[in-house]
Amino acid sequence: MFTVPVPLIALTSELPPSACADWALVLDSAGIPYERRTTAEGSSLWVLPADHARAAFELQHYLRENRRPPAAPVVWPIHPHALYGVYGYALVLIAITITAGVHLGGHNWHAAGVLDAGFLERGEAWRVLTALTLHADLLHLLSNLAFGALFGYPAARLLGPGIAWLLILLGGSIAYGADAMLHPPNHQLLGASTAVFTALGLVAAYGWRRHMRNWSPWMRRTAPLIGGIALLAFTGTGGENTDLLAHLAGFVVGAGIGAICAMLPLPPPGRTGIQWAAGLAAIVLLASAWALALA
Repeated sequence: MFTVPVPLIALTSELPPSACADWALVLDSAGIPYERRTTAEGSSLWVLPADHARAAFELQHYLRENRRPPAAPVVWPIHPHALYGVYGYALVLIAITITAGVHLGGHNWHAAGVLDAGFLERGEAWRVLTALTLHADLLHLLSNLAFGALFGYPAARLLGPGIAWLLILLGGSIAYGADAMLHPPNHQLLGASTAVFTALGLVAAYGWRRHMRNWSPWMRRTAPLIGGIALLAFTGTGGENTDLLAHLAGFVVGAGIGAICAMLPLPPPGRTGIQWAAGLAAIVLLASAWALALA
């Protein structure tokens, strides 16, 4: 406030007292001195000529921010029966591990299903699927069961169990194929971890893209993606035999799928027929790959 008579410029016309108080707070926060005058018609703010341009800029910025329409809340689809997908995932991995361990049918399941760099030259594209279900030992299996459930469950809640696991299977196979071609010919790949990190990338990018639809601050918009990258770094880089490239490829492919899904009109919760069809398609695809591998 001014204590001596000084030349002033009117910054506002007559305002309701509450609005004038809000504008005065804006000037206070900017460190701009002002004088508030109140009459029967309302209140007004006056500033020094030297401060007029800066005060007008601050108030215009304040008005633009407050005229911005309120952001619509992000509505997250919550599909039922997400655990069904987790049960199916665990059942498939355990069943393949047992059958491969006992050489069911007299077949060497590991030799038939493991992935290497020459799979395309031999015309054995099915290996990108079969290798996802094979594991080196019990600890390898248990870790992929745990993290697959951890990342696959939220994916199934967001997209539905059938669609989510079909996309995880397809994304994991694409990432595995790309990873195999970047390794030397004698390098063999197996394990579901690539699909596990596909699920993580899917969830992270889906959450990021859904938040992009509103006016939330950038840190809140990017929190799902940053969290996914942090989980990738924390859970996907340890262990002597960890294939970092496969985990990264799975996350990147999953993130691409999640970003696309966030922009598509996917079936809403309750459309169980579509979910069952997608889940059945995933099972048929995997069973066909193993049938070709063992033929």
